[in-house]
Amino acid sequence: MDVTNRRRFVALIHHLEVGGAEKMMVTILNHFAKEGFDVHLIIFNNSGALREELSQEIVVHNLGIASVMRGMPRCLKTLYTLKPNTVFAGIGHLNIALAPSLFIIKKLLKNSRWIARETNIVSLQNQASKYPKLFDWLYKTSYSNYDVIVAQSEDMKNDLVKNYSISTKIEVINNPIDIEKIEQLSKKDGDYSFDKSKINLLTVAGLRREKRHDLMLQAIALLPSNYSLTIVGLGEMEESLKRLAKELKIEHRIHFEGYQSNPYSYMATADLFLLTSEREGFPNVLIEANTLGLPIVAFSCLGGIEEIIEEGVNGFFVPFNNIEMFAKKIEESAFYGFDREKIKLKTIKKYNKKTILKRYMEIL
Repeated sequence: MDVTNRRRFVALIHHLEVGGAEKMMVTILNHFAKEGFDVHLIIFNNSGALREELSQEIVVHNLGIASVMRGMPRCLKTLYTLKPNTVFAGIGHLNIALAPSLFIIKKLLKNSRWIARETNIVSLQNQASKYPKLFDWLYKTSYSNYDVIVAQSEDMKNDLVKNYSISTKIEVINNPIDIEKIEQLSKKDGDYSFDKSKINLLTVAGLRREKRHDLMLQAIALLPSNYSLTIVGLGEMEESLKRLAKELKIEHRIHFEGYQSNPYSYMATADLFLLTSEREGFPNVLIEANTLGLPIVAFSCLGGIEEIIEEGVNGFFVPFNNIEMFAKKIEESAFYGFDREKIKLKTIKKYNKKTILKRYMEIL
């Protein structure tokens, strides 16, 4: 088909380092390219391992400017040149940097539709930022400039409406899972194997403060000695977590595996998955664990936890920061008798790529 007769879909991203928002962007772009759209990606800093997963059909426009604010004028100029039918901004800080300019550029590109995909519970994310009042003001005054905002969870949607009075249409679209890829990778043998004489607990997350691995370690300290925790992930909290494990006298039960490109081999053989975050956007990792039949125990922070977990079916959730209850629920879950095949089938039905990406097609 002649490119001039195809709908032009232009996406914006800061970089393509490995991350939830970046993975989602690649999935969406590859899908639209496959569906025959003329797909373009404007990227501020053309770096990251996920570049290798981007379809060759996608035209990449590298701004070569790491700073989103400094690169915004060039970004707007590129958008005006491309004359897109749809513009898709896919990560919070970039979305809000673009939003104030939409009042003007939408008058110049009258036939364009502007969509933002939010990646966090905004009120909580802004509290953790350097300039919380400024970001709150920007969301309140300019985020409604978008035609559609995609929220990953009902929690995320409710936060935008309640705290920022967003008048734009908000569509709740969960994240899709590449089931075939997860299953294929889960069958590959890694260098690590669980001790079958233990109850093997697993968590996969960057070692950042908001993930609250410290609370997880405190819960492990309340469990019998046959409970072992494997932590997959890197981050600035690693050394402090190792010190905490020693202070709690559980260092022999905690295994730091660092970053693993294939965490699915761990998920396929672990007994239980844990999440202790104080905030989330929509934790893909829980859906990935469930895709392999692995049940979950998680704190019920804002960010879709209670939407993902159906208690007694694919896991349990407990109030955030209730460490004793968290430990008790781990013990209960270890002997609960979850139907791993049922977990897998329900997850695949709800979160498969075909179902979720169809929703994105419907909002164009």
